[in-house]
Amino acid sequence: MEQVPAHVKKQRTKELSQLFHSYNPYDHKVGERQHVLVTEESFDAQYYVAHNKFYEQVLVPKRAEFKGKMIEVDIYEAGKHFMKGRAVEDSKPFTPSIAAPLQKGEVSGLIQEQMANGVKDPASMPSSSVLLIGSYSLDREGLKKLGIGLALAAVILAFIVEKLY
Repeated sequence: MEQVPAHVKKQRTKELSQLFHSYNPYDHKVGERQHVLVTEESFDAQYYVAHNKFYEQVLVPKRAEFKGKMIEVDIYEAGKHFMKGRAVEDSKPFTPSIAAPLQKGEVSGLIQEQMANGVKDPASMPSSSVLLIGSYSLDREGLKKLGIGLALAAVILAFIVEKLY
């Protein structure tokens, strides 16, 4: 490749550095109230590291009751790669959970659906008769059609890729 003159390189580097230093991605979030999950200690050991629902890093005060909990914070400072938050006074840390823990031997989603369908003992159902995926069920014929459809899709995709390259 043809070399770019040194003065052009320096000018371009200067412009890129100015752009980088002017970019503050979290400034608009100062003043927001957010729920964050506290996961670990910061490298400098002065804060706990938490993440909001966008997995953006929020540094919070290092208080033992925060570790592993969801807390509500007010964002008071923003840097290029982080935000700092202080815990909201009247909110309490809580352990995040989607549902109650499963009972021993219970498999997520299966027991409830089988009971709803009138199966008293899920172990008595033949394992090969129906596949339950969330709220969907596939019998042997449905699985066969799904397999054929996926195989056909793979062949078509391979044909397209071969033609492109």
